[in-house]
Amino acid sequence: MHTFKVVKEPCGWAVRLGHGMSSPFWSRAVAIQEANCLCDALRSHGEAAEVVIEEIDSAAAVPLKSSRPARS
Repeated sequence: MHTFKVVKEPCGWAVRLGHGMSSPFWSRAVAIQEANCLCDALRSHGEAAEVVIEEIDSAAAVPLKSSRPARS
């Protein structure tokens, strides 16, 4: 089974296969599209393949505002 992993990298998003990595993509959607194309190509030759997408912690990425009024 070949597993393509869409992962967040410092320079964007990438598709990994084992220790190998594709060139970075600017968006997660484009990286997913590329991973699906690679997966479909392998499947057309009778190989088992899947795409796994890394989830990012959106709560950590978005700073939360305090509900308390600011002190003056």
